[in-house]
Amino acid sequence: MIVANTGWPDLELLKAAPILIWRAGLDAKCNWFNPAWLAYTGRTMEQEMGDGWAEGVHPGDFDRCLKVYLNAFALRQPFDMEYRIKRACGEYGWIADYGIPILNQSGEFLGYVGYCFDISTRRQSEEKLEIACKDLAASNAELEQFAYVASHDLREPLRMISSYVALIERRYGHHFDADGHEFLGFVREGAQRMDAMVLDLLEFSRIERLGDPLIPMRIGGAISHALKNLKTAIAECDARVTVDVDASLEVVGDVQQLDRLFQNLIGNAVKYRQEGITPQITVMARTNDGKSVFSVQDNGIGIAPEYFDRIFLLFQRLHTRDAYEGTGIGLSVCKKIVERHGGEIWVEQSPSGGSTFLFTLPTPE
Repeated sequence: MIVANTGWPDLELLKAAPILIWRAGLDAKCNWFNPAWLAYTGRTMEQEMGDGWAEGVHPGDFDRCLKVYLNAFALRQPFDMEYRIKRACGEYGWIADYGIPILNQSGEFLGYVGYCFDISTRRQSEEKLEIACKDLAASNAELEQFAYVASHDLREPLRMISSYVALIERRYGHHFDADGHEFLGFVREGAQRMDAMVLDLLEFSRIERLGDPLIPMRIGGAISHALKNLKTAIAECDARVTVDVDASLEVVGDVQQLDRLFQNLIGNAVKYRQEGITPQITVMARTNDGKSVFSVQDNGIGIAPEYFDRIFLLFQRLHTRDAYEGTGIGLSVCKKIVERHGGEIWVEQSPSGGSTFLFTLPTPE
């Protein structure tokens, strides 16, 4: 869209402006620069006139800038671009250049005026952030690979420990007293618990590495599969599960991982129930700003606010193993799945005193 004007902007005003300003005529060649531009580049008006200003543009940016400028000029359209230009100090600085076509009162095209801003600090910060993100991604990839290899290789010595404990018990168990059998039981239980933790760690490391592509899918299937897998646990405590979600609601996700997400959250609501009270679990959904917000609400034992963040960390438990089984990795898996889908997960206290876990998933465009 062409920006109309009654003619060229007031020259005295442009001279006094603290930002960098240039002007070009009908031949697309620059015919004027304000003092701020000349101070920035350290060159004279004569040196910058015509195509002279282009001598200071970084060679790596020149072709791209020229293409943007000439295309805009031919179409009489505004343009904006970012490029490096040599400063008075001899180093290159980044500027954002906004070109505006100028028309007179009769609608005749007069040329362009460009307004430029130094963005060197911003670009340097972006470059540092990009490098940091690449380093972090590489580090995360190495950690995931390490976790996978380490946990996979750990299972073999654990199986050997369990096998030899069983062998010792069979061959020499008759020589042991009650303490001896108890000690063997501790070893066997420890190996089994470690094996369970290793399996969970393997699963955690596979979320990013071996996940299926994210595709549009109906969420009803994931919830149904989760409830089917939890059928026995739900029946044992006579839990009441209400699903207030449109089964045809579409999200973008990994089918198997979302099955596991709902299974973990609903399973926790069943597991951490109050003694003597029928578990009431409600699964709900709403859409907000292009994302679907899901919640799993229960009337269970609840979580103190000071632990709201801690519960999503690996192997973090708020209760003893005697009270509740598990390795303390379930919610970490949930967090990893949600984050892989570009969402967020958090917990709040429910009106009944229990917990409400909420998470977001993207919806198809």
